[in-house]
Parts: sequence; structure tokens; C-alpha cells
Amino acid sequence: MSALAEPARTGRKVDPVTFEVIRHRLVGITEEQAARLMTVSGSKHVTEMSDYNVGLYLHDGSVAAMGRTILYHSSSMAALVRSVIADCTDEPGIQPGDIFIVNDPWKGSVHAPDMALIAPIHIDGRLIFWSGAMMHMSDIGGMHEGSVMLPASESYQEGLLLPPLKLASRGVLRQDVWRMVLANCRHASTMGLDLKGLMAANNAAVTGLQALGERYGVETLLDVMASLIELSETRLRARLAELPDAVIESTGFLEFDPTLGDCPVVHLELRKTGDHLILDFSKSSPQVPSSVNCTFGGLMAGVSAGLLPTLAYDIPWNEGLYRPLQVICPEGKVCNARRPAALSGNIAGGVWEVEMATTVALSRLAACSDKYRHEAQASSTARPGSLFFFGTNQLGERFAGRTYDVLGSGGGAYADHDGVSSHGHHSIERALISNVESLELDLPIMYLQRRWGADTGGAGHRRGGSSILSIYKPHRAKPTFQRLGFRWEVPDAIGLFGGLPGSQMGSELLRKTDVPQTLAGGHIPEFDEVKGERYVLPPQRPMAMVLDTDDLVRANPPGPAGWGDPLERSLDDLEIDLRFHDVSPAAAERLYGCAFDARGALDPAATVQRRAALREERKAWPKRKTRPAPPATALQTRYHMGDALAIEQDVTGAHWTVCSCGYAIAPAAENWREYAAWCRAEPDDIGVDMMVNECLDVRRYACPGCGRLHAVDLCRKTDPDPHDIRLQLE
Repeated sequence: MSALAEPARTGRKVDPVTFEVIRHRLVGITEEQAARLMTVSGSKHVTEMSDYNVGLYLHDGSVAAMGRTILYHSSSMAALVRSVIADCTDEPGIQPGDIFIVNDPWKGSVHAPDMALIAPIHIDGRLIFWSGAMMHMSDIGGMHEGSVMLPASESYQEGLLLPPLKLASRGVLRQDVWRMVLANCRHASTMGLDLKGLMAANNAAVTGLQALGERYGVETLLDVMASLIELSETRLRARLAELPDAVIESTGFLEFDPTLGDCPVVHLELRKTGDHLILDFSKSSPQVPSSVNCTFGGLMAGVSAGLLPTLAYDIPWNEGLYRPLQVICPEGKVCNARRPAALSGNIAGGVWEVEMATTVALSRLAACSDKYRHEAQASSTARPGSLFFFGTNQLGERFAGRTYDVLGSGGGAYADHDGVSSHGHHSIERALISNVESLELDLPIMYLQRRWGADTGGAGHRRGGSSILSIYKPHRAKPTFQRLGFRWEVPDAIGLFGGLPGSQMGSELLRKTDVPQTLAGGHIPEFDEVKGERYVLPPQRPMAMVLDTDDLVRANPPGPAGWGDPLERSLDDLEIDLRFHDVSPAAAERLYGCAFDARGALDPAATVQRRAALREERKAWPKRKTRPAPPATALQTRYHMGDALAIEQDVTGAHWTVCSCGYAIAPAAENWREYAAWCRAEPDDIGVDMMVNECLDVRRYACPGCGRLHAVDLCRKTDPDPHDIRLQLE
């Protein structure tokens, strides 16, 4: 038998008790992998930021079991295993005790800082399984410290790129490869521990699977894994069959790119038929000469992060979940870039927008099902940015580190409840957030505040959860370099069914402040009461800047989106929002239609009156098309679209898109937005301190009968009205 011959399986059904024991043991092995990685590495990327994942794979690279941290890595490592098989089977060969290192995005990695170690698992001399462990490295060389090169124009500028290389041969570490890898890292000692942690994770998998094989037999183990994959496929297909057939569109806009003269877009057309999904990204923008592109591996990472929590939340996560999918994207797109495109910034670029578009499209589909509407979720937190420090720390040592406070961002709203505050990213099932004291110990900074920020969650009948806002200053060190997270100009956490976008990531900087004197006097000031020089961003954004001990930074977090018309949020909920500072009085007035009395308290009667007037204003917005004669007969509901629109059928068989107030907005075969009352929105109409690039429009669409807000869309100015849900009615 050759090294990669197909392992034998009996094909028999395993008894339920043995099946469950082995299934739980596979999960236990991935937990042991994670525990060893955290123990040996000690890196804060692992211990406090969850920026890693582990997994077990079948002979051909199919996912058998995956860890529960970064979902991006789940499909990524499967692709890396297949790259090792393709590149290394003949030369240099795959033997027991081998370990392969790889981080090349065209071989499956999300971006180059995500480095993986892949190990074959042999039992009785046969290659039966694979294990994988991957984490984000603090540095892999390249133009700038930290190896996330936003201005890079090609991958050669972004640091070390490794195709599958044999790092260990038959259990013996190859010192030449080891030295070569560490020589390309600014933090060689840290990377050395991280690589040893990845080795320890793989060793846990080797030991665990070999023990399982010895106890139950390899054939039984293979039968269980095959049955698990078939079970997941069967359950996902059954769920898809329960959802209506439809064509769903969604988009995710990136920041303005001067070479395109436009904001690149990730465009998804999701086609659901029976128990099958086609995700077509063909209309996305071409790749760009900056680091926001991703490869097909990054595209699949974003798809995984959208799919698994939305439709497979209670199904074992393995290869079976990908079998009902067909993913289409021509090479050369911003979400499937050709070599040598720059890629290092794609976590806040192409990968992120694929995840956002996938999550929104699947949520729109689920929202058309009475059974699964409660699983539909407005966009999770908006595009993040990393707050990265480097230089000399308080101990006189060279250092580099991130806060990753953005991992404490809120979650998108649902039809029946608000998003969860500090929910964490949609792509991280088990999110951690850095401890303030640990950060102050390791980094030369001091926090003045870290708390939930007001108005970070998008407004709606149900609002997005609140995200963490941070205020800090350099402390106990010489001047420190920081890469500031400058404010994004394109909202991308888009609400559902009238909900508004979440807040945008950005930083504010005050220089030469009186904070040291204020703190010496025993007072911790609010950012807005600090005296200092406000830093104004120059036209050419600096990659990094020097911060001194009298500088003060406020890191404004990205936030998640809302669900439904904000004018329908109950006054009881708004009272609580105001009391706990989740919503500011200004936002309550401008976005939620609230009115306040002379004492500054919410005035219920005046609020009801003001909201009625705002609805009347909406009803008077213009309409692009005149509605044909509305149905005069009773209507029967065929489908709901969210919780306030429905497709209804009259006795003649004609279908209409109908508001919950009973007003028939448009024939269902046409785009209802063209018959709705509509109006362009200014940034202040959709959030607090929002920015919208001048090449984009924000359009609002309301029912002409009652003034209910049904959609808030971000579009190019030249784009037609979005037609995001097209249900198959025949």
C-alpha cells in the first residue's frame, strides 16, 4: 500500500454508544490541542485573543473535527492539508513523525501572518489522519513591524511566504528550516515558543487518535468519522430544504481605493434551491493594489464564518457542511486574488466583507422562514482595526503588541431581541478579550477607561449590542510608536429590515494634554473634558506615529447593526438604554424619534406625537413608480420577509409585497423598493459620528401607507435600487 492509499472502512453502522463516545473523544482531542497550544506558546494571540484554531482531518484533508475559536481557520487548515498532500507526497515524501509548516495564502492560509503546522498521523504504518494547528504570528518580517502592511501593493512586501515545507522529518526537527523561519521574524524568541506550541498541539492529536485507533480499531474510527460527516451533511440539507427557494443578494463595501476611483465591493448572489446553496461572488470588484485582497482560501474562510453560526449552530462542524455548497468566484477578484496580490490586511478587508455578505444573505434567507426567523441576525460588528504598539517598553526591551479591545464588540440584533453587548466577533465562537492589567503589564500604556460605548450598536426596533470603548495613554516608557486605527469612511455593518448600521472603527488623539497633572490631582477625566491639541489626520495617512506620555487616545469601537424601524423601539427599552448610557440623548432624539421635557427626561406623550409626525414625513417621500391598482380581494400570506413584510396572494393568484399595516406596496414579481417611499440619508440620519464616502449613497425605503421604515441600504450612487430578496413563488 502506498503512503496515501485510501484507508479501509467497513461501511458498517457503529452502535450508538460507541458512536457518541468516539464523537465526544474527537471533540476532546481538539480541546487538548488547544490547551497544549495555550500552555506552551504563552502568546497573547492565543491566551487572550483566541487568534488560533486546531483540527482533525481525514486521509484526504476532509474536516473531521474542528476547534471552536477562529472559524476562519477551520476551512483554511483543510485547504492547507490538501496542499501538503499535493506538494509533498512524491518529494520530499510523507512519513511518520513528519511536520509540515505553511503560511502561503495561495496554499490555503487566510493571510501570511496565520502560520500552520500540519502533521500526518500513521497507525500501523498507514497514513490514516492529519492534524493541524494554526495561529496568528506577531511578526513574519516584511515592510513594517507586525507584518500587516496596509499600503503594500504586492505579497513580496509582506514578509515570509512558505509553501508546504518539512519542518520535522521522522520526528527530528530540521534545524536549517527552523533557523530560516526564525531569521525572518523580528520577534524570533516569541515565534520559537509559538511554533513549539503548535507542535505540542499536533502531538496531542497524534497521541489521542493513535490511542483511539488502538482501543476501537482504525476501521471503527473511520466509520464513525465518515458517519459524522454524513450526519452533518444530512442535517444541513434537511434544514436547507425547510427554507424557501430564493435568490438573495448582499454586499460588503471596502474603503475607497484611489486606483479604482471607487469603493471595492464584495457582492454575493446566493441561490437556494431545494437542499443546495450556490454562493456566487462573480460580481465583486477586481483585486486592488493594496493589502485588502484575499485568495480563494480567504473567501472560504469568510463563507465558513457566516455559515456555521447562522445555519449550522447545532450541527457538528465538519466536512459535511460544505457538501451542499457550491462557491463561485473567478480569479482576479478582490475576494479571489491572483498572485502576487497583497493580502496581509484582508481580515479587515476581503475576508471580513465575505463574512458580512454571507451572514446577511443567509440571515435574509432565514428571515423568510417562520421556523428559522429567530436565527437571522443583523450584521455583526463593523470592520475592525487593530491598535498596534511597538518600540521600547517600560523595561527597555523591544516589543510589539496589540490590545484587540475590538474583540469585545457587540453582536447584531435579532427580530425578537437586542444584540448581545460584548458579544465578540461572529467569526470567533469562543472569544476572549485581553485583561487590562495584563496589557498594562506588557505594554507601556495605562488605561483611563474601558467601558461600553454609547451609540455603538445600530439603532432599530431591536438595537445592536454595545461595543467596548477604550481611553488610554502611554505610560512609564520613552515615546511609543502606535499604528492608529483611523476611522473608516464606509459603513459595513448593515441593518436588516429598517435597522441602522453599527458604529465605525476610529481613533481620536489629543496631544500635549493636561492628563498627567489631572491624574496627579486624583481625578480621572472624561476624554471630552481633557485640555490638549486635537490631532488632525493629514491627507497622507501615516503608517505609524510617536505617542508621548502626555498624549491621550480614545479608541472608538466598531459596532453591530440594528433590526427594524427605530421609531418602533419601545419607550420602556429606551428608558433602560438611556439609564445605562447605551444610547445617548442626542441619538435617542435623532434616530429613535424621542422627545424630552424641560428636565431632560423622556416625554412619552411628546415622543408619540413626534414619531407620528416623522412617519408622515416618510409617507411624503417620493416614489420611483406608481403602484398599479391594489388587490381588492382578501389576501393569503405565502411567505414573510422579516417581521414586517410579507408576500401575499389574492384570489386571482397574483402575489403582492405587503406591509404589516396591510398596505400592498408592489407586485411581488417586481422590486418593492421601486414603489416604496424613499429618501437619501445623510450620515447623521443613520448614526452618531458616521462617515459615508462620497461615492456611496445611503437610501431609506418606507411604506407609503404607514411610514414604517423597511430598508436602509448602502449603494453606489449609480446603482439601481437593491432587490435583495427574490422568493420563488411558483
